[in-house]
Amino acid sequence: MTRRFKRKIKRSKSFRAGLIEQYKFRERVEKEEKARKYVLNLSNHELNNEEVLLLSKGLKFIPTPKTKNAKNQIMLSFNEFARKLRCKYHFGGQEKTNNLHPFRIKSGFEPNRGCENLEKYIELTKLELSSIQMRQTHDNLSLRERHAIKQLKSLKDVVIKKADKSNTIVILDKEMYKREGEKMLNSPHYEEVEQPNLHEIDNAIMKIIGEMKMNSMFDKETIKYLTSGQTYRVGRLYLLPKIHKLNEQLITNVRHGACNELPIMPPGRPIISQIGTPAERIGHYCDYFLVPIVRMQNTYIKDTSDFINKIESLKLNPDCLLITYDVTSMYTNMTFDELLNAVGRSYNEHTLQSQLELNCPTKQNMLDLLKIILENNYFEFNGKHYRQRIGAAMGAVPSPEICDIRMYEITNAMMSQFQYREKIAFHGRYRDDGFIIYNGTLQEANHLFEIGNAIHDLLKFTYEISETEMTFLDTTVFKGNRFSTQNVLDIKTHMKKQTIFNIYTEKAHILRQSSKDSSKANVIDYCATQVTTLS
Repeated sequence: MTRRFKRKIKRSKSFRAGLIEQYKFRERVEKEEKARKYVLNLSNHELNNEEVLLLSKGLKFIPTPKTKNAKNQIMLSFNEFARKLRCKYHFGGQEKTNNLHPFRIKSGFEPNRGCENLEKYIELTKLELSSIQMRQTHDNLSLRERHAIKQLKSLKDVVIKKADKSNTIVILDKEMYKREGEKMLNSPHYEEVEQPNLHEIDNAIMKIIGEMKMNSMFDKETIKYLTSGQTYRVGRLYLLPKIHKLNEQLITNVRHGACNELPIMPPGRPIISQIGTPAERIGHYCDYFLVPIVRMQNTYIKDTSDFINKIESLKLNPDCLLITYDVTSMYTNMTFDELLNAVGRSYNEHTLQSQLELNCPTKQNMLDLLKIILENNYFEFNGKHYRQRIGAAMGAVPSPEICDIRMYEITNAMMSQFQYREKIAFHGRYRDDGFIIYNGTLQEANHLFEIGNAIHDLLKFTYEISETEMTFLDTTVFKGNRFSTQNVLDIKTHMKKQTIFNIYTEKAHILRQSSKDSSKANVIDYCATQVTTLS
């Protein structure tokens, strides 16, 4: 009897173990299928399942660090904490301020030893930290995924980039990537140049700063920020693949391995990184004074919350039209002169001075600095040096504000020429995206954008018109139940599929780490089910 009972226990254990293995296998297959929706391989390199799972986590995913050097890192962090404690004690008698200087540089100041009680606390805490026994933490990557990192790092003939306007990770052949970049650089917007003299550009900036310093236009912190010595480098161009421009059927075929047209290179969005260039810090300085000009525009939308607040305050006609528009290639289709002239027309140092604590530069100083930033946007690509001849470089700090100021003038000109402008109930704009509520006919709305497309030789408007709902920024604005009773538009969050996937994945991961009973395991299963049912 005992043997039969033990035999039944063994059978039940093996049965449960088999079910668990089946569940794990099914869960892994579902994860791999879901991961492939967010990884698009347009190269000749064939990705294995572990590489796909790894890339689907995103390029900002941080693997669990090893515990080998963890104690050293803890002690270094504590030394910095102790330094800040001594600074608090050293400067404790001075007047406190909650507003940090916008151009503050970390000094790394090492004060003398503090009071006896403070030093005793630091020493005892340091002794306690040094005696901590480091434990192995849960690794957020499997061994196969760790191996996949090494495999991907060893690939020399592919480029891995985040897609433009989505969180999809795109794998491209390096040669195709280079050819797309060189094809773009052969346009009239760019020209190939010799290696630029960065020291000469820095001298031109320092000359203007010296003149402004003589006129007492800088405080101590700003001077230190702008003149502190640093090693400069040329900017770097990289492309974000616009996979939304590709045919959907082609992308589906690529995901299912039914495409024989590889390699494919979608058009790319050019981004010029100016980190470490001579124009980086002076760009931050100019941007500080241009932002208030943009915020004073009557069509200015700060973010999604600001847009929602403005829409909530409107009571509209039942037959109003909802319109969204987009300006194609706004950054790269404006000339240097028109951008500088637009800033000159809108810049008023006396008005700005009432809003800002720092001394505003004169209009001429601002235009001189912006001219240097616009005209000296040198960058490197594939071992060659180039300069952008038309437009503000995407990646330069003040570019959004400069283009926004000019775009405001263009939209104002479009509205002033529109004979039915009094029928516009609302007009808001976030950079090159706009939202209009119009109390007129469809033909009249089409005529508005015909006027807009005739104003500028290079800038063109694309638009959508709806009588019921429209998506703008991270929201969907629609005529719901509240509109039928109060004439107020309803708003709901427009969340992308990748964002939903990330939320559920992160929640499932957190619960899986802390699960100790069946109830939490059930919650994990529920989260996994929600993730896999996303379409």
